[in-house]
Amino acid sequence: MRERIAVPPAKACRLLNHGLTVLVLSAHAGRRNVMAASWSMPLDFDPPKVAVVIDKATPTRELVEATGDAFEV
Repeated sequence: MRERIAVPPAKACRLLNHGLTVLVLSAHAGRRNVMAASWSMPLDFDPPKVAVVIDKATPTRELVEATGDAFEV
């Protein structure tokens, strides 16, 4: 049996399994990109909607914003 190690509450969330890996694919004007999203959640089922966190300084964010598709800041 492994020894138990105390984990500070502020870091405990790092031990939680977040589920499936979500890949965000983006494309605009001949450019393409893919990123792994570390945070995602379903918003609605009809029509299907999801929320993902995309950093402002990434190519994925630039391509998604350029499409003009449903994107809120």
